[in-house]
Amino acid sequence: MKDSTISRRQFLRNSLATAAVVSPLGAGIASAADPDPTVLGQGKFRFRAVKDWSFKRDSSPVEVDDCHEFVRTKAGNLILCTTHIANNLIEFAPDGRVIRTFGTTYPGIHGLTLANENGEEFLWLTDTKRRIVVKLDMKGREIMTLGWPKESGKYDSEKKFCPTETAINPANGDIYVADGYGSNWLTHYNAKGEIKDSYRYEGFDCIHGVAIDGRDAANPKLLVTSRAANKLFTLSLDGKNLGHIDLPGAWICRPVIHGENVFFAVINSGRLKWGSDFRGFVMVLDKENKPVSLIGGLPPISGAEGETGLYRNIEPKPFLNCHDVCLDQEGNLYVAHWASKRTQPYKLTPVA
Repeated sequence: MKDSTISRRQFLRNSLATAAVVSPLGAGIASAADPDPTVLGQGKFRFRAVKDWSFKRDSSPVEVDDCHEFVRTKAGNLILCTTHIANNLIEFAPDGRVIRTFGTTYPGIHGLTLANENGEEFLWLTDTKRRIVVKLDMKGREIMTLGWPKESGKYDSEKKFCPTETAINPANGDIYVADGYGSNWLTHYNAKGEIKDSYRYEGFDCIHGVAIDGRDAANPKLLVTSRAANKLFTLSLDGKNLGHIDLPGAWICRPVIHGENVFFAVINSGRLKWGSDFRGFVMVLDKENKPVSLIGGLPPISGAEGETGLYRNIEPKPFLNCHDVCLDQEGNLYVAHWASKRTQPYKLTPVA
């Protein structure tokens, strides 16, 4: 696609094409296809693309490259990270108006997490090219930088460390760093950046994302995505493995918790090997971590095995290598795309 406008038009054409898609019901998923062909998803999580939406400043789209992740600030704005070094970070309002851009020194910016410390917000990012984790204040000033965790004793060289995500415990400021593109260790730091421990379990394969799961306020946990293994792990905050669920065929990126649900961008689907045509869809889990909607995905056949039992896209595929999602206070869904010819994020609005 030559530009973001064409990409959005293609998205709408793809959405219209879903009218012909019919599939048996998957367990926990309310329906496989919607009577309205422009609607994606099932059950309570059904969305329609917002036509001709993109974030702009003075009527001109702000340039992006690989769009990796979003966060939402307490003021209700969204911040997107992109590897375009003219503007690694872009803050915009839900209506698409760009408020500011900042950051020019993070060519491999990948993970983006927002933390609140005594009412003050901070951004945590990972850079896979510089192999670092950085804490920024909201003016873009660097507060802390963490390099490869040599002191953990788990690495014999910096080259084996390539961090993809962070999670910050709001109770004590502890930091968890997922080494998703390196050696698959989850390194646990205290708020000062001192290593407390490291965790790695059988089935950790591209631990792409980590998040604090505070849905049970009395018993918070960690969610860790093992993307290449198509698994979601649950850990205690001190790193004990509490088990995992299998999501066959779903290469899930980082977990995004919204209310009692978990959202994932699924960058690759329906295959057991990393492919060249990713596209993907958005998966929604309920409070029991069971899939309830596949936005742009086709629910699996109940009881199916092998290839027919994999989570997969609808056809034609509506997204362009989706890598992360974010939701605003009104429930609108924003989807970021990786390696998609500088495609602007999509905005989808919920359907009642």
